[in-house]
Amino acid sequence: MSNNEDRLTSLLIRILLIIMFSLGAVLLGGYAAFLAYQTIFAVPIVQVPSVIDMELESARQTLYKTGLKISTIDDGVFQKGERYIVIAQKPPAGTRLKKNRTVEVEIRMANMYRQIPDLFGKTVAEAEILLSEHGYQIGDIAYTLHQKLPEGRIIAQTPPAGESQTSDSKVNILVSKGLY
Repeated sequence: MSNNEDRLTSLLIRILLIIMFSLGAVLLGGYAAFLAYQTIFAVPIVQVPSVIDMELESARQTLYKTGLKISTIDDGVFQKGERYIVIAQKPPAGTRLKKNRTVEVEIRMANMYRQIPDLFGKTVAEAEILLSEHGYQIGDIAYTLHQKLPEGRIIAQTPPAGESQTSDSKVNILVSKGLY
């Protein structure tokens, strides 16, 4: 009987040791999985910087330093030797994203983007929209009678159409008060 009890005790100890080692292995595996998840999947969140009005390469570097990638919407528009300016971005500045996500940017050739559009014959509302698309806004507005253009139409502008401005983003306009 003593021999049977010894075998039973020995078997019970072996089973307990197997259970303890198995439980330890499961806990150690769970801890290793938690650490792997933290390293692989727990990506830090960053705030998207504004890259609007930046040259494309500067925008690329700014986003890279933040931990984000860049993608241009119109990849087919690139011409060798041209400079490009970012005119829009998605998601907008201030948005919080996980690192390594992509920010889409819309670009224009630098020499065309800042070129002042021709406002002659347009209404003030049309001019506001057109100027804002080119990075400008209406400055001073003066009114006078005109021989051909009806009331509310733009007669002249300063600076003139076709010029590029970088420091002053306002365009002054002369608007018709009607025919004389």
